[in-house]
Amino acid sequence: MPDFLLPFGPLHILFLHLPIGVLFAILFVEIFFRSDDKKRVVGLLYLLLILTTAITIVLGLAYEDYGQFGDEVENHELWGFIFGGSLLVTYMLYWVDRKLHKFETLYIYIASLIFTTVAMFITGHYGGEMTHGKGFITKPFEEKTPRIVTTNTEEPSKDKSTEISRPKQQTKATQKKATNTAPSADPHAGMMDVEVMEAVAANDPPVDRIALFNAAHMVLERNCFECHGATKQKGSYRLDEKGTIYDGGKSRQIAIVPGDPDHSELLYRMSLPVDDDDVMPPENKMRVSPQDITKVRQWIASGAYWPTQEEIDAAPTSYVEIGSAATNALIEKINETGAKAEYNAWGDNSVRVDLGVVNIAELDQALMALKPLGNNLKWLDCSHLKLPESFFQELQQFPKLQRLHLDGTNVSDANLQQLIRLPELTYLNLYNTNISDQGIKAIAQYPSLEQVFLTDTKVTPEGIESLKSNNSYLEVIHRQ
Repeated sequence: MPDFLLPFGPLHILFLHLPIGVLFAILFVEIFFRSDDKKRVVGLLYLLLILTTAITIVLGLAYEDYGQFGDEVENHELWGFIFGGSLLVTYMLYWVDRKLHKFETLYIYIASLIFTTVAMFITGHYGGEMTHGKGFITKPFEEKTPRIVTTNTEEPSKDKSTEISRPKQQTKATQKKATNTAPSADPHAGMMDVEVMEAVAANDPPVDRIALFNAAHMVLERNCFECHGATKQKGSYRLDEKGTIYDGGKSRQIAIVPGDPDHSELLYRMSLPVDDDDVMPPENKMRVSPQDITKVRQWIASGAYWPTQEEIDAAPTSYVEIGSAATNALIEKINETGAKAEYNAWGDNSVRVDLGVVNIAELDQALMALKPLGNNLKWLDCSHLKLPESFFQELQQFPKLQRLHLDGTNVSDANLQQLIRLPELTYLNLYNTNISDQGIKAIAQYPSLEQVFLTDTKVTPEGIESLKSNNSYLEVIHRQ
């Protein structure tokens, strides 16, 4: 997609309504007009439909790059091309019928027109799910009640899920109690857990509030800003600004209740099982770790304070540099390549690295900078990269690696055999790769694996059943 078209990408949202309207106009004329006068009208409408569809598709491709959409755009894009292709076929069949005037040609033309209409509905449905979330058509009719979530220390999953309940509507008395449990000079302050209260008592309160904000904000930036940031706001919800973070967007649920994490929709959705339609981030994206969820919970419990930029700049930053000087230097060197390296959790000296943001020309340099991390590397994201063959052999240099994202990469069945040498690997994402049943044999031998994503691979249902039967403790996420 040419760079000059990218700024025009958001116009896709405007233009997509034109093909829909013109197609319905054609259906209306074809059904209710019987005279020969309609032929010229329908022909002109088809030209308008083809023109607006072409513009919409081009702008959609530009918006895909401009908006930094993830894998959720694939079905919408696929059906958009199917709609465009079927429209061209329908237009040709229209002219064939117009010239031959036979019952058979009319029947085929009408069938093609109906299929094109169905393709338009499916395209629009997937587009609506990208903007408003799954079930966006039925959710407005569902009863809206606040939800309570108590976070486990384990990773959320289908079998080992967090404890989730949906209580009655929170009363004003309950809200008042929640915002007055812990005294604070902050008007947003509310209930604090014991660790947060001890931290505030031991240090200067304003600095601690900023430290909690920075820790939580880092989690949100890493996991949420791609879909709820400056470029894109799915569900009309934006997380990167103080003025919008407390609202609930189109869900009409209060995203953040200062001082009350148990009634904050943001925390509820982050803690849902991985296969729930409302889980955030959605399936096939990086899960939020229990440690990171705890950081968000602590920030909300302490009042969800959002400091000014002046307060952030004035606050000491020593709490970020929690590791050794040597590890800090390695993190800085990795970040210089365009990768994103940071400590895995507050109070944890392990490191997580995202290579998926690296410019392809800098990938080799980033991989070289990665090697000295050794036992400190616990989380590695290589999403959508073309990795060198030697990379998979070199992964054994990181024996403490627990989470590995290879979704959208060139990983092969043979490469999976090399990952057996990672004794602590508990999470593996192979979404949208060429892994087949042959690779399942290697996965079955992983000593510590607890969760694997196999959607959009070449693995067959029989392979999935074989993997599950041999590893009853393993959670396999696979959608046909």
